[in-house]
Amino acid sequence: MAKKGRKAQRRRKQRRRAATPLDRMHRELGNFLTEMGRLEFSMLLLGEMISEEPLEYLFEDYAERTFGRKIQWFEERCNASEALEEYKTELTRLYADMRALKTKRNYLVHGEAYQASFKGRPIAPYRVGVTPDNVEYLDDFDHQKHGDNVFSIEQVKATTAECVKLKDQVVRIRAELIANAEPYEEEQGEDNWPPPAAAKAG
Repeated sequence: MAKKGRKAQRRRKQRRRAATPLDRMHRELGNFLTEMGRLEFSMLLLGEMISEEPLEYLFEDYAERTFGRKIQWFEERCNASEALEEYKTELTRLYADMRALKTKRNYLVHGEAYQASFKGRPIAPYRVGVTPDNVEYLDDFDHQKHGDNVFSIEQVKATTAECVKLKDQVVRIRAELIANAEPYEEEQGEDNWPPPAAAKAG
């Protein structure tokens, strides 16, 4: 067999191996984590835009928070902002959607991937999330109990789509604030943070 033919054959075998159902699950989990990161960063950027503190000052505190505490951080800043007053109703729904996503996010992040067959269906991969109040969660899965902590590939994709929708919503609100903002002139020495009085007090 010619060298080019052997290379093509090897590539086809590699593609077939990479396309196993479990590998597709891992790929979708990677896509989910990517979109979660984008959502969290968009929240930080909007929070920074309506805050006095510069991004560098906010980032360390924000990055150390769990997603649930990031939602709380985001909500407190948005609710305190006069610039976001007209978005109050939309933001209230947004916070609720973020908290609903948090539950799914925790199952997907803190879980394991298994292959199984439910109710006579073909064997397929599932992400089984840890359930803190049920140490038998894997036994439940083995006994055909497909609860809220069990995700098929399609369910992982749907959760990723929720991330994208929320991220796009936050990005749109920030873009509208920028478009409607009045021209801004920096005060002299504003790049020094914290202000001298706050620095002395600390």
